[in-house]
Amino acid sequence: MEKQFIKDLKVGDKVKDLFGVVKKSLANYSSSSSKAPGQFMKLVLGDCTGTIEARLWEGVEDVIDLFNEGDVVLVEGYITEYNGLQINITSIEKYEGAVDLTLFQQTTGKDRREMAKRLNAIVQSIGNSYLKKLLISIFSDRKIYSAFINCPAAQTIHHAYIGGLLEHSLEVVQICELIASNYKDTINRDLLITGALLHDIGKIKEYNFSSISFNMTDIGKLIGHLVIGKEMIDEKIREIPNFPPELQLALSHMIISHHGEREWGSPEVPKTIEAFALFYGDLVSAKLNQFYNLLNKGVDSESGWTPWDKFLERSAYLINYSENGD
Repeated sequence: MEKQFIKDLKVGDKVKDLFGVVKKSLANYSSSSSKAPGQFMKLVLGDCTGTIEARLWEGVEDVIDLFNEGDVVLVEGYITEYNGLQINITSIEKYEGAVDLTLFQQTTGKDRREMAKRLNAIVQSIGNSYLKKLLISIFSDRKIYSAFINCPAAQTIHHAYIGGLLEHSLEVVQICELIASNYKDTINRDLLITGALLHDIGKIKEYNFSSISFNMTDIGKLIGHLVIGKEMIDEKIREIPNFPPELQLALSHMIISHHGEREWGSPEVPKTIEAFALFYGDLVSAKLNQFYNLLNKGVDSESGWTPWDKFLERSAYLINYSENGD
């Protein structure tokens, strides 16, 4: 039977196909529900074309322990709409057969070879000899390099696909180049661009990107990519003779503060102009990618609005500029 891809599903469609389990959780029925007190299952299912919310309302206790995040499941149900498309599941079971992983993992739409060339060109553009040696040491490490060009940048929020980390890092570099060009007298361009390339390097150990759901590794859950990244960079710096301590300190601060706020996961807030610029470069790349992905989920042809996005906490409006004249 021909695969039913998530991007092609629409309200009223009957569904019977394989999907990857990206997220799985239980929730209580609301007090206003007509259902008896109990729980229903909330799922995010995925394939190579995107993700979709799904709900199992009945018989949760019979299947809750039969599959986990990262498994492939056979789902039967139908498509409804509630703050976006949703699969109402009538039957779900773990699929035990062999699967083609490429059918269930999203991949960047950009050419990874071309992005890799851009990465190498950026490394060569660094004028500071110590920072350049550091970048060459990191990206000439075949295991690191291979992981960096394949790793996702997140599980679900932004650039959550194979090659996403490379794509995101290059976007942050591009934004930071613009910032640096406007503050030439204040910002150390080489330091800012090095931080932009390396700010998420720890994600190559935080995510298991051979899994369907890009589930987090044990070290990812226990340590997190900010600290992992700093440790990876420190290890490479120890191999470079006479690396300036103040340069290492500045770069370390950028890595651990790039989430911007303590409540967002940064041990410290940005306290140098390079760290401050990196935080906003990272944020702009992530948020615009979220918005771009929301627009790609589909826009109602009559209203021009997308479905509701719980992470952005809004629907998006797409103006048809072609109707507005030149």
